[in-house]
Amino acid sequence: MISKRRLITRLTIRLELYINLIVLPLAVYYGTIAGRYEGEKLSLLIVSAIIAGSLATLFGASVRVWKLSRILSELENPEGDYAAVKLRLLSYPRIESIVIILRWVFGLLCCYLIMMTVMPLSWQETLPAFFILILCIPINSVISHSTTEHLLAPVLMDERIKGIYLPRYMYKLFSVSLRTVFIVVSILIIPLITLGHFLFISHIQSMRFTDLSFHVFIILFLSLAAIFVTVYESNAGIRSGLMMTVRNLAELEKGNLHVEPIPLLTKGEIGVISQYVNILAHSLRNSEEMFSKAFRSSPVGIVIWKIDGGYFLNVNESFTKISGYSRSDVVNSTIREVGLFRARDDYERMINVLVGQGKIRGFDTELCTRSGEIRIVTISAEVIMLWDEPCMIATIEDITEKKILEREILSIGERERQKIGQDLHDDLGPHLIGIEVMSELLKKKIEKGLVPSASEVEKIRFLIEKAIQKTRRLSRGLCPVFLADHGLESLLQETALNVQEVHGITCTFRYDRSILMDDISVSTHIYYIVHEAIHNAIRHGRADRIGIELSYDGGMVTLTISDNGGGMENREHTQGMGLKIMNFRANMIGADLAIDSAPGGGTTVTLSFRHEARSEEGQWDTAEGRS
Repeated sequence: MISKRRLITRLTIRLELYINLIVLPLAVYYGTIAGRYEGEKLSLLIVSAIIAGSLATLFGASVRVWKLSRILSELENPEGDYAAVKLRLLSYPRIESIVIILRWVFGLLCCYLIMMTVMPLSWQETLPAFFILILCIPINSVISHSTTEHLLAPVLMDERIKGIYLPRYMYKLFSVSLRTVFIVVSILIIPLITLGHFLFISHIQSMRFTDLSFHVFIILFLSLAAIFVTVYESNAGIRSGLMMTVRNLAELEKGNLHVEPIPLLTKGEIGVISQYVNILAHSLRNSEEMFSKAFRSSPVGIVIWKIDGGYFLNVNESFTKISGYSRSDVVNSTIREVGLFRARDDYERMINVLVGQGKIRGFDTELCTRSGEIRIVTISAEVIMLWDEPCMIATIEDITEKKILEREILSIGERERQKIGQDLHDDLGPHLIGIEVMSELLKKKIEKGLVPSASEVEKIRFLIEKAIQKTRRLSRGLCPVFLADHGLESLLQETALNVQEVHGITCTFRYDRSILMDDISVSTHIYYIVHEAIHNAIRHGRADRIGIELSYDGGMVTLTISDNGGGMENREHTQGMGLKIMNFRANMIGADLAIDSAPGGGTTVTLSFRHEARSEEGQWDTAEGRS
């Protein structure tokens, strides 16, 4: 933390040394020559100048202590507006320049009054005061502004205000070119006034060359000192800000984004550039953080390769889980060294597509994991430039399970078709043939004029009714969700009744409202999820009671299948193919599937999904079949 007293003391000493050791002697020496003070008047002038200079110093220091103390006190307030404090600190050098003008006017007025009190002055002796103002105010204002700006830098680098960004519209730009013009003009005024005045005097009155040379030497010496101080203090603040800006840009170029913010030390172009460098660093850090988090947390594998040579530059955690390789195993190694692709030319084909089209979408291939297992993946990639080299960033999604499940679902469909074909051939077909034979016999009797018995006709009717039942059963196998046209509850109710009829166990169904499904594919997936849950409960859980419950609340449909079977171990939740297919079907319709089971505690399967269903309000209804 910057000491307020130490800062004000340091600034006061530096400014007063510059004024009282360089500018004030320049003014007094020029005044004595220009006013031609000699003897007693010269002594009185020196004494008056000392007294007036002391009073002016006291005046300037008092204003400085008052203004700076107020600003720095606000900085020490934990709840203060630090942006306003920073803006006032940046504006303070201008206040110091204004105080310099006032103190010179005040000092010269005091000096004039002191001398007039003791002895009268002619107009020739008073006129130099006007030239002294023109001579000293510009150079002293520039020195004060530059010195104050330089010495306030430690305060502006305080951690409380260092990183505060001030928008450009909040302050007026004091450009380097304008600053340079002020410095040049203030420096040129000194020789123009002093030397021009000396040449003018030498024409009016005789002046020896040695005396003139001596006066010029003294004036030039003090002028050079003023010039040196002005240039040094002016460049000091600019140099520190410029060096910090160059240093941060160099670090950003190396990829180090965690650089310290550059404080706004001046209102010039360097200060504006430093603030834009801060904004650039902050934006790069935000972008890097967003990319890093997305890179690390992505559920799919992400790899960055050099296109030339196939060197691994970076991989995320999901890639290590898919491939079995750690980051250290692959980074700085090539594709061929790792042996990632099962077919070695797959990478070359992928690169050819990438170079030709600029991107890759859905490139399916096989990868070899570290353990030797073959995984089916789909790759999407785009070209990026890193360190002026063409690279590619690729996402790798493991679709092995998806492919297996797709094949299994196709296999299930094929088995169902074979079963239906077998039933048509072995059951319904012969049954219909029997009806056809009996109908032919009945026809022949009628042709002969014989009246068939009622039992014969009843037997044909009975066989036709059985054929209709067999046809319905087979149609459910071909399209199990035909009942969904009357609401999802009709499908589930029919399922519950069928379970009781076929398996001879208790199966109940409850619902609170009718839900009409517009998408037949959604109904199909729901049916097979329920069918698989019931199948598992009967076959694996040995359950003798199953409950199906359907509810609708706020656009959320919840379907629960619970049983009193033997349950299953936690590790079995994700190992069975049936459970994987249930999860796959749930994902296909955007539903959430949860399985709660414990050995001996039964199993509860909960399927929930959002659906704006066309529904009819109804009371709780129960469908319970009998064995």
